[in-house]
Amino acid sequence: MTDSNLWGHRYVSLSVTEDGRRRHLVSGSRITLWFVAETRRLSAHAGCNTVMFDADIDDGFVKARSPFSTLLTCSAELMRQDRWLSEFLLLTPAWAVVDDALVLTGDRTEIVLQRTPANHD
Repeated sequence: MTDSNLWGHRYVSLSVTEDGRRRHLVSGSRITLWFVAETRRLSAHAGCNTVMFDADIDDGFVKARSPFSTLLTCSAELMRQDRWLSEFLLLTPAWAVVDDALVLTGDRTEIVLQRTPANHD
C-alpha cells in the first residue's frame, strides 16, 4: 500500500477504541480526515475546529507536524475531543487499509474510518 492510496481522499470515522474498549465520541460528532493532495496537508475535524497538519505518509505511518487550527469556541467536550485527536495524530500513527476501511493505530488507540466522496462532510 502506498501513500497515493490516501492523498486526495476524505475519511469519516466508523469506530474508535482505546485500550481495546470503545471510545465514545461526543454526541452528534464524528472524526473526519482529509488528505489534501494539492498541499500535502492533513485536515482533521473532530466536531469543533479544523486542524491542518503538514504531513508525510510513508513507511506505513502518518507523520503529522506543524498543526494550525481554526479558533471556534465550542463546548468543553468538543474542545477536549479536538485536542485528543490532534495529540493522537502528532504521535505518528500507523495506517493500513483493511476491507476498504482506513485503520489508524497508535500505542493504545485505533480509529477505523470509511472513505467518502471528497465533497461529503
